[in-house]
Amino acid sequence: MKRIFWVGVGFGLGVAASRRRGARPRGHGRAGGWARRHVRDALAAGRTEAKQREATLRSVFAAPSHWTEKRTSDRTRNLDK
Repeated sequence: MKRIFWVGVGFGLGVAASRRRGARPRGHGRAGGWARRHVRDALAAGRTEAKQREATLRSVFAAPSHWTEKRTSDRTRNLDK
């Protein structure tokens, strides 16, 4: 019975304390705005970097390389013989 009593007292104190604090949040608005702004900027920078890397990869893989041209010309020479 003692445990139930003290659990009830602790629960009641917790509810009372949360109601008092919930009425007026303190200082979270500025920190939240700061975090939101930095996360948004980081995501934008990540998207920009990803687009640049994708463009680089597309240009590299779309352009014929020296090795590919050499291998193709070697095959055609062997066919001519």
